Amino acid sequence: MAKEKLDFPELAEKCVELSGGARNIKSITHCMTRLRFIIADKSKVDTDAIQDLDKVLGVVYNADELQIVLGANLMDTYNEVAKMPGMSESAPVDENLDGAGAPREKRSVRQAVIDVIDFVSASVTPLVPGLIAGGMLKVFLLLATLALPDFASSQSYALLSALADAPFYYMPVFVAYGCASKLGGTPIYAMAVAAALVAPSFVQMVTDGDAVSLFGIPVMLVNYKNTLLPALLIGVCSYWVEKGLNKIVPGIFRSVFVGAGTIAITYVLGVTVLGPAGDFVGSIIVNVFVFLSEHVGFLALGLLAALLPWLIMTGMHHAISPFMTQVIADPGYDGIFRPSFVLHNMAEGGACLGVALRTRDKEFRSECLSLAVGCIVAGVTEPAIYGVTLRLRKPMIGVMAGGAAGGVVAGLLGAKAFMMGYSTVLALPIFLDTAWAMAIGIVVAIVAAAIVTYVLGIDEDDVESAAQAAGEE
Repeated sequence: MAKEKLDFPELAEKCVELSGGARNIKSITHCMTRLRFIIADKSKVDTDAIQDLDKVLGVVYNADELQIVLGANLMDTYNEVAKMPGMSESAPVDENLDGAGAPREKRSVRQAVIDVIDFVSASVTPLVPGLIAGGMLKVFLLLATLALPDFASSQSYALLSALADAPFYYMPVFVAYGCASKLGGTPIYAMAVAAALVAPSFVQMVTDGDAVSLFGIPVMLVNYKNTLLPALLIGVCSYWVEKGLNKIVPGIFRSVFVGAGTIAITYVLGVTVLGPAGDFVGSIIVNVFVFLSEHVGFLALGLLAALLPWLIMTGMHHAISPFMTQVIADPGYDGIFRPSFVLHNMAEGGACLGVALRTRDKEFRSECLSLAVGCIVAGVTEPAIYGVTLRLRKPMIGVMAGGAAGGVVAGLLGAKAFMMGYSTVLALPIFLDTAWAMAIGIVVAIVAAAIVTYVLGIDEDDVESAAQAAGEE
């Protein structure tokens, strides 16, 4: 049965209503293709009804986050949701909607780990578009200097280069914003402390290398630009300090003492304990991934590229974002994460090409070719996943085979991303002098996925169902 056609205001209203209403949604955000609600009570969400809505490609639950896959319809729907009464990004609401006497759900170790991953992912998500924008601007500047060598010495290049570097240099500030917003604190407090860590005066102290103390407490001089974990710890600390001060400071004095007290206490803890601790843990994580990249990088790359379609369907691919930003900052290249994302997208495109070559349905063939171009050139894979590869089942094997083959080849050839960028074939320049290796991996991923999909074949009854669904979207 065809789905009822909805305009975007109606779709937004239905999404909120079927998610339990505005009071059941603690905060809203989005990524490139998904509307993301943090849900208070899962029992009030009708996922099947949401799945049946016009323009909805899929529904995924990740811990307490409801993800509604909308593809190209995302921003129009999100903008309508954001306009609705009681809705704002990361706006905190009462977590216990059923009253103070309701029992608190006991959380397992596994759930606690998932919650931590979700928290880190949500804190980093607002930063990622800025990093991609800065990275792609770097690519455009690089291409401009190759075409016009004199441009590299111009003031225009210097100014635009400073703009491209800004999202990376001030990464701690943006991470602190995402963290504070996720927790429900006042973002500007966490941002102010994080900004102090990259302020010119502190950077100069780091450069000079002379011993520094704060109230007699030694301060470890660390270069915090491009760092992730120190800002996360500062964001968490800022939230709890603010919450504590709001409890003990009388209401009439809160506007005077809470803000100043929050940034002062958080800063002292930040430069003496939290910042150095985050930097230490971050260095360990980086060393682990550097070891993997240098010794078994091709296996890790192939495995991750093969598993990505399943990670994307569960929303767990966003948990990779913190590591992606960390390795770009230090050691300065990414030999696993960004290459795997690119190769998975290419494999999705290759599988769609395989289906197009195999199917007898001309209209569906055209749809598959369009989706293949979207995967390879635009890097948007979820319409392909939910509309073709997952729905037809066998092509998903082709996707995994293509991702694995392309990953192993690209890894063995030494493909590495040196800046953030989109996961498309157009982002090859971010791989700099290893772009040739990545290009070969891309060709292998597309061809392998297409061949495996074609050889395994497809069920024409499933094709008819998929074609009907595509026509209803």
